[in-house]
Amino acid sequence: MKPQGQPMRGDGPVDQPAQTERLRIEPLQARHAPLLFDALADARIYSYIPDEMHASVDSLTRRYAFLEQGAPRAADDVWLNWALQRIDTSAYIGTLQATVIADSHAFVGYVLSPAAWGQGFATEACRWLVANLQSRFVLSGILASVDVRNLASRRVLERLGFDCLGTEAAELRGEATTDLRYRLGCG
Repeated sequence: MKPQGQPMRGDGPVDQPAQTERLRIEPLQARHAPLLFDALADARIYSYIPDEMHASVDSLTRRYAFLEQGAPRAADDVWLNWALQRIDTSAYIGTLQATVIADSHAFVGYVLSPAAWGQGFATEACRWLVANLQSRFVLSGILASVDVRNLASRRVLERLGFDCLGTEAAELRGEATTDLRYRLGCG
């Protein structure tokens, strides 16, 4: 039984791959860097997110090795990251991220290669992510922030039943912008 209001570490197969109709979803590891580097080396991906494009496979490998370790032991957060692979072509197309925090919320995000845009992969992956989080943690809500200009990501969240809570001031590469905050109730 999961304690009310407390995220649980290790509740379920954290390190086991999963599968949806068209995607294989694997826990993100340093070994994924060379498999994802080319797919994520497109400047269009970074138009609306604070992440920077990695200059080399080595840089991406270091980042994934860091994420693979999870949140620091002293933190109450749980960091979860996955690599997304198409089943039909075996191509790696992006990543999913979730941070579960002690106040019973999870923050989610995703990054997909432009070659995978407009084909429903983000919706499919995020649908799996929401179900995974809801089955493993006691959550009052799942949250996401999206740059107001990122219409495709807004549509993904809305398709999944997320409600828009409003706007908040944000900054992207030193320029003022506006984010929309989304929430999906859990329970």
